[in-house]
Amino acid sequence: MSYEEYMIPVIISNILAVILMLLSFHFTNFMRFLWGIIFMIAGIINLITVYNNPQIYISGFGPAAIDYYKEIIYGPFSENPGLYVTLIAAGQIIAGALMWSKHLWYNIGILGGIIFFIAIAPLGVGSAFPSSLIMAVGLFPLLLKWRKKTIFRT
Repeated sequence: MSYEEYMIPVIISNILAVILMLLSFHFTNFMRFLWGIIFMIAGIINLITVYNNPQIYISGFGPAAIDYYKEIIYGPFSENPGLYVTLIAAGQIIAGALMWSKHLWYNIGILGGIIFFIAIAPLGVGSAFPSSLIMAVGLFPLLLKWRKKTIFRT
């Protein structure tokens, strides 16, 4: 895929990231629910994709990544992408589920989401840079709210 082919998805991703970030500052309860869904669905999609076409993670993310990430992608990651993506997807699903919990678990879920978004930023256009950093900022308002209840109100 050429850079021109990436442009429309990157622009759309960044517009959506800005919208999600702005909504997070104003509608924390709703966005808590939505971020949880986003993380869990993304994790499930990654699991399905890696088991159907694991090489897509190498060819899709490798060329645009920064040099250090390229070394990892074309090195140990390329030897067993299924293992790495499964672990990442599990982290996404767990972070999303924890966003729906309360107290410390909630904060761990939000921090997990922030760390995830920062960690994928060096993938460059493969992660629709800078959308992942914008979304990380969008999780901060949720981190500042102490949750005494789960989204299910228990």
